[in-house]
Amino acid sequence: MPAVPPSPDVRRYAHGSHRFELLAAFMRELKEGVDRLDAVGGDLVIAEGWPLPPVAHVRHPDLLRELLVDRNEDVTKARGLRLARTVLGDGLLTSEPPRHTRRRRLVLPAFHHGRLQGYGRTMVDLTRAETAGWAEGEPFDAAEAMNRLALAIAGQTLFGADVLSDADRVSGAVRDAMAGFDGAQYPLADRLMWLPTRANRRSKAARATLDALVYGLIDERRREPDVEHADLLGMLLDARDDEAGGALTDEEVRDEAMTLLLAGHETTAVALAWTWALLARNPDAEARLHAEVDALAAPPTFDDLDQLPYTRQVFAESMRLFPPAWTVGREAARDTELGGRPLPKGTTILFAPLHLHRDPRFWDEPEAFRPERFAPEARAGRHKFAYLPFSAGRRGCIGEQFAWIEGTLVLATVAQRWRLELAAAPPAAHGSVTLRPSGPVQMVATRR
Repeated sequence: MPAVPPSPDVRRYAHGSHRFELLAAFMRELKEGVDRLDAVGGDLVIAEGWPLPPVAHVRHPDLLRELLVDRNEDVTKARGLRLARTVLGDGLLTSEPPRHTRRRRLVLPAFHHGRLQGYGRTMVDLTRAETAGWAEGEPFDAAEAMNRLALAIAGQTLFGADVLSDADRVSGAVRDAMAGFDGAQYPLADRLMWLPTRANRRSKAARATLDALVYGLIDERRREPDVEHADLLGMLLDARDDEAGGALTDEEVRDEAMTLLLAGHETTAVALAWTWALLARNPDAEARLHAEVDALAAPPTFDDLDQLPYTRQVFAESMRLFPPAWTVGREAARDTELGGRPLPKGTTILFAPLHLHRDPRFWDEPEAFRPERFAPEARAGRHKFAYLPFSAGRRGCIGEQFAWIEGTLVLATVAQRWRLELAAAPPAAHGSVTLRPSGPVQMVATRR
């Protein structure tokens, strides 16, 4: 691995004399604006003198460690996530300390080993049920299939409920709610999100639909106080936050449940969709995956995870090339610095795992699909902050282990029974709140 430079390569964004071009790029698509900053090159790119506060784009693991660990107290979540409170409420993804610290402590037990083991059974059972309806030789949209599956898994593990029993209404509401997050990512979104546009009206209606679902489940549980439920909702209703004054309110429970339902299922769904497309284009990796899952004597279980190292590596490599959380933002809460360069209060600080994961300084053949690069011996010596599919530091994703287990078990369960081939070229990536396929991922399933 190349030596770390003694000081960061700092560059300034300057695109001709038209200072509004960067704003226009961000308004067209979030990814276009981030790509434009990344194209400047360097470890730290600073855009100033345009109509908004400064924007800093970070692309070096040392600087990311400084940002996410050493400077953690100096930054907050970026403006886009604060605006996402219109749908998510004040849950883990959008809140700040000390609320975030207390809530994280309350939610963390939902992801302990014993609970994850039970979730694993649910993941395999629902995957087998989803794939049982596939018709051999008929094209289908793998992105839509993985979205339905991930939503079903989230509903069952979080709420102990079949959230797809009213599939069209719930799936449509989730889709419209996630689309509402897109608008929160753009400059001036705090002004635009309150306009009565079609997209904003649909997002508001989606929240009402999802609120009715979640509050209905909460009310049902409140009427059965003596019934024990081994899911997140039951745990939150039983939780006691002594520092904040006892039990969580219904609104607080709703905020955490909604955050994990929407953010949790969307990221895994898009990661799985990209994984099937990558495997279909890399037959050697696909054959090795099939050999590993065929060695299991039965459908995979949580206890088989140690026997599925290559399956996990496939999922890891897919998230390297197509990280669902492809860009992450922070905002300077006070005057601070990064790499010795001052960043005034209000500076938006962006880093894009999508670009970091393809940086040839940290990855050999970065555009190649090579799952074996995540074998233990290959990972030795790699900078911890060169691979950030779940961010890192104190605000790292609380559901990271859940996602690794879900991705590995779903891949293994599907691959035992099916081989997926592309029926058309995969779509381009659309960088909104997640790195989604811009259209259907048309595939054909062949029974193995």
